[in-house]
Amino acid sequence: MFLNRLFSGISKKTVSSIFIELFLIIVGVLSAMAVENYRQSMLERDMESNYLIALRKAVQADTAMLNRDIQKYFKKQRACKTLLELVESGKTIDQEEFEMSAEAIMMMVDPFYNTAIFEDLKASGHLQIISNENLRNAMMEYYILVEHMSQVHSQNLLEISYNPFFTDLLTFREYAFEDEFNQLEIVAQLRERKEAQLYLKRVQKRSYSIYSSLLFNSLPRSQNLLEEINQELMNRGIQ
Repeated sequence: MFLNRLFSGISKKTVSSIFIELFLIIVGVLSAMAVENYRQSMLERDMESNYLIALRKAVQADTAMLNRDIQKYFKKQRACKTLLELVESGKTIDQEEFEMSAEAIMMMVDPFYNTAIFEDLKASGHLQIISNENLRNAMMEYYILVEHMSQVHSQNLLEISYNPFFTDLLTFREYAFEDEFNQLEIVAQLRERKEAQLYLKRVQKRSYSIYSSLLFNSLPRSQNLLEEINQELMNRGIQ
């Protein structure tokens, strides 16, 4: 009887100790997991903020580029209109205006979108780190548009810049901007060459089409995305 009570007491104490130790171990593990989760959450939040700051710079650069290219395409389509009117009227215009028109027709418009940060987000699997779903969707829509517009520009690049239908009308020194453009000679050749006139009409239409797309589609998307990124950063206390 005595031994049974002794072992029973020891057993009860051992079981109690085991449960206490298990409880302390579980609490310790859960606490460590909570601390690690908090640390990981803070790291992801910092990473997200860094991505947003980098994206803001990229979209700011895109917005500035779009504003410049909108002006370039506007000048290009206006320049085509000017030269075609000279062919029809037989008149001359101020030499400086003519040279600006000729240069605008030849002008290369090759937009460069800053896609590196977004591509890094996709390639690294960090796209979901952008916690604001609306902002994340706006980013994806914007860069889908960027990819499409890049393809459009690539297809039109040589068609509307330094094309032989126009550059063949120029002497080498005019082409190299070493001499003034001979307005009378260029217009006379243009009048004789129907394919050159057709080229200017096509450039005028293509330039206007791209100009309109950039002005009414790409630029507003870029500006709206920039506003959303700025708002998200402001919510995080980042200027």
